[in-house]
Amino acid sequence: MKPVTWKLLIILAVLAWAVFQAWPRPGRPFLNMKLGLDLKGGSHLVMRVLTDDAVKAECDLAATRIATKLRKEGFTRVRASVGDRVGEVIVTGMPADRLAEAKARLEDDWSTWSISIDGDRIVLQMPQSEIATIRDRAVRQALNTIRNRIDEFGVAEPNIQRLGGKEGDRILVQLPGVEDPARVKKILQTQARLELRLAYYAPDGSGPFRGLTKEDVVAQLGGEVLPYEEIDKKTGEKRIREWMAVEKSAIITGSDLQDARPNRGQWGDVVVSFELRVSAADRFARFTRENIGHVMPIILDGKIRSAPVIRAEISTNGQIEGSFTYEEAEDLALVLRAGALPARVVTIEERTVGPSLGWDSIQAGIRAAALGFVLVLVFMVIYYKGAGVNAVVALVMNLLLVAAAMASLGATLTLPGIGGFILTVGMAVDANVLIFERIREELRAGRTVRGALDQGFGKALSAIIDANITTLIAALFLFQYGTGPVRGFAVTLSIGILASMFTAIFVSRTIFDLVIGDRPVQRLSI
Repeated sequence: MKPVTWKLLIILAVLAWAVFQAWPRPGRPFLNMKLGLDLKGGSHLVMRVLTDDAVKAECDLAATRIATKLRKEGFTRVRASVGDRVGEVIVTGMPADRLAEAKARLEDDWSTWSISIDGDRIVLQMPQSEIATIRDRAVRQALNTIRNRIDEFGVAEPNIQRLGGKEGDRILVQLPGVEDPARVKKILQTQARLELRLAYYAPDGSGPFRGLTKEDVVAQLGGEVLPYEEIDKKTGEKRIREWMAVEKSAIITGSDLQDARPNRGQWGDVVVSFELRVSAADRFARFTRENIGHVMPIILDGKIRSAPVIRAEISTNGQIEGSFTYEEAEDLALVLRAGALPARVVTIEERTVGPSLGWDSIQAGIRAAALGFVLVLVFMVIYYKGAGVNAVVALVMNLLLVAAAMASLGATLTLPGIGGFILTVGMAVDANVLIFERIREELRAGRTVRGALDQGFGKALSAIIDANITTLIAALFLFQYGTGPVRGFAVTLSIGILASMFTAIFVSRTIFDLVIGDRPVQRLSI
């Protein structure tokens, strides 16, 4: 089989693959490519994870463990709380003559922390390396939680990524086709930290510690006072019904949930029903059996939503009440299923693109690409004659290969990506121009047509590779350090460079060989 036949078979195989990949599919009518936010419409959010919250949560846990340890070892009036500095825990309530003893006991379990005596208190400072680890873990957990929530919400083909590398605390969220961005934003920002704790007081003021004030509960028992929030059914406004003293530790948390769904309560009101995992169900059944008659507040993000009294043993199922609308109950159930955020998340940048604006951008991009293509086609045919037709065939195949490669890689087409398409049109014929000018030089030097083709392609090859490799390196840097639209432009440009090298060098030469064949040719239309 002749070499030109093998080349033709390779080209036909590549063409068949490209047509298959680029053929429009349901939901992807534009060359089987995912459309970016600026083309399809939707929401663009840049969110910041408040990583100090995660550090404070770790310090809260450490403070509880510190107070428990020292109380067991005879320091009955000790209190531990989070300090003003990030990663700081303050321990107070110890006799002055036993400060050194308490410090020595703490050094056994918190050896990596900096521990010092400051007047009548002990100050513990978390090491910076541990703070950095907690911050990084909080952002990664928030990224996974946000992704889970968006998957639960049903947004197709979202773009969710961390910005700024390992040190970054920002998350980019792009949601194409979202019709209610305010609702999605609320779902993403809700921390959804669910806790079931035991109350020291019932709503009517009765309870096992009735003789103590709420402040005494906090000081003597290490409890916490939280607002019991309710919604006024007439105005729909939230108001604090009262403040309740509750235990610091939780019996059940959101991580113990197996499922959560909106439902109807006993009186027809909307509630969120939840089901516990097997391991948590056994623990919850034992706890409720031992605390019948006590109040067990259901706490969401530090606020009491309901305060039911334990009437009987409860194992796997429970309900969260709170004057919800059905949509609010759906959203709360969604975030509970997806998991709690390790820290609060705030939106620092928000843009919304309408689908009509996106379609206008697609049409404008198509018109620009078509105009550029026609102008290049006319120029090449007029200036290079028959060889110009060769270049046009290679250019058409180049554009098809770019679309097919982007579809197969799952790349997203953005408005700058369309700009990359248009730039590819110009760059694709650049290599042909270099080759054709070399061929003209060889023909003027008196070489035969076949010799001019061999020399033209051979001598232009190094210049083509050098020019395209430098452009490709620049595109890779844009992809590595750019975000959103810049990355879309870099992807299109990179694929276009590789495709143009294949079409200009391999495809164009094969077309020349097919036209010339084995017969002697005296002149070349170039």
